[in-house]
Amino acid sequence: MEYGEIGLGTKIELELYDEDGNRLMPALISQYEAYDEKNNIVEIHVPFFEGNVYPVHQNTVMDVIFSKENDTYMFRGEAVQRFYHDNLAMIKLRPVTPIRRIQRRAFFRMDCVLNVKYRVLGNAIPDDDRIEGEFSTVKTKDISGGGVCILADEKLEKSSFIEAFIQLDSDKEIRFIGKVVRSSAERKRGRLVYETGIEYIKIENRDREKIIGYIFEVQRERLKKGWLKA
Repeated sequence: MEYGEIGLGTKIELELYDEDGNRLMPALISQYEAYDEKNNIVEIHVPFFEGNVYPVHQNTVMDVIFSKENDTYMFRGEAVQRFYHDNLAMIKLRPVTPIRRIQRRAFFRMDCVLNVKYRVLGNAIPDDDRIEGEFSTVKTKDISGGGVCILADEKLEKSSFIEAFIQLDSDKEIRFIGKVVRSSAERKRGRLVYETGIEYIKIENRDREKIIGYIFEVQRERLKKGWLKA
């Protein structure tokens, strides 16, 4: 795959590194805008981190991660210049490695409240046609392309599996099979809930990309409304 084939509007995630090659933080979320083949420059949006637009400095090295169809890809680049286009903060990035296919790694995580309905599958994933049980409806604490944290009324056993549906908006419901990676008791507004981290085990790639796209768009809307700091 060539840089110009990534596609306008593709949601990307960035992993930044310091001068010693140490990763600076978890993945940041951004968007691909354009590729200048003559000058070998990729243009991307300035990323978000913890409710702020993150200031990427010149010469910062980063891995650019994105998905196409059922595969995930990455290339390494170096920040050349920060600029504004149509009042949007952008970065010019010079690729320093070819694009290659990878196994998925870290994901940007966003605090948000969404409806989730789930049912417990036990310690193994049954065949789809044998999934049974009543659904419980809960809220999310946060969400990412790799998993979700829900506030459950029951303690879910670590390493057990659930079937769940996330309601992104009125017409987008995402189904997945997830694995419980943690569950701890917390008191929220006077009642006991279980903060439960779920990793997606079986999810359609297009649905994962819908989640990443949703996160990006929410961050953009929050920025426009002044909820985030530019």
